[in-house]
Amino acid sequence: MRTPQLIGSAAIGAALLLTVGCASGDAGGGDAGADGELEICYITAAESHAYATPANEAFQAAADEAGVNVTLLSQDFDVQTGTEQLNSCIGRSPDGIVLWPLDPQAYVPGLVQAQDADIPVVLINTPMGDDADGYFASFTGPDVYEEGVLSADAMNEELGGEGNVVIIAGQAGNGTSIGRTDGFTEQLEELGSDIEVLDTVNADFDQQKALEMSRDLITRFGDDIDGVYANDDTMARGFIDAWTEAGRSLDEIPAIVGINGQKDAFEAIEAGHYTATIVQSPVEDGKLALETIVKVANGETVDERLPIPLTVVTEENVADEEPAL
Repeated sequence: MRTPQLIGSAAIGAALLLTVGCASGDAGGGDAGADGELEICYITAAESHAYATPANEAFQAAADEAGVNVTLLSQDFDVQTGTEQLNSCIGRSPDGIVLWPLDPQAYVPGLVQAQDADIPVVLINTPMGDDADGYFASFTGPDVYEEGVLSADAMNEELGGEGNVVIIAGQAGNGTSIGRTDGFTEQLEELGSDIEVLDTVNADFDQQKALEMSRDLITRFGDDIDGVYANDDTMARGFIDAWTEAGRSLDEIPAIVGINGQKDAFEAIEAGHYTATIVQSPVEDGKLALETIVKVANGETVDERLPIPLTVVTEENVADEEPAL
């Protein structure tokens, strides 16, 4: 398997000079590189992450199968790094760009430049705001708002439509965080639920930060917490760790709903300590993005929105489903 070129923010310029010889020679997407293969620039959220890593690997595996050259740049969850990498990708004049946006607005100027250079862009995993509309060919990945809706349904059913919950969200301003949180709160309102949100905190999709935030939530609200909605299973694990650290029994843990379908979430559901997780496959995420940018770069028309499947896993079906991570 071809190893993708992984370029950190500190070495972008030098690495681009080293690899420019295999990039497309002319501005304007759709021209193959010197060896006849498509050249794709992929700006991922991070290199090392429970979800992003298998998505990246699936992207590269699909590229290998399709005979596509990939230059992979890692933002390491830093928006400024990502906007700089988008500009660097445009300067390479590739046949296409795949962008994992970490902010709904910050990449818009780069998307405009890519369109002006006739380089097609596909967004992966995370939506952007309305200002980005018309500047990308397709958005592939999970429907993050629907994930919030499904999570609200699961929580509402578990609590019988009443009680107090806390929300552990991802990064402030991140499209996934916004969609998953808004979908949850707006669905509770749509259901006419009496569930009250005590507080929403941001833990940046990080287990350690979620642990720290959860310590504070438990200190402030304690037994008033009937449920926890985490924007991903990693942060839900942070709450579980804080709960046991405080000397509390797992048999008395609040209802927990998370997202991503991680193995430890499945195990916790089986043990009766976790209400539900929403499964989305990082493999499907990465594969679909690569397949889509190849179609676009070859002049094919694709739908503006291409979602991946979502599955709600609870104690009722956990034995019949497979973890995504």
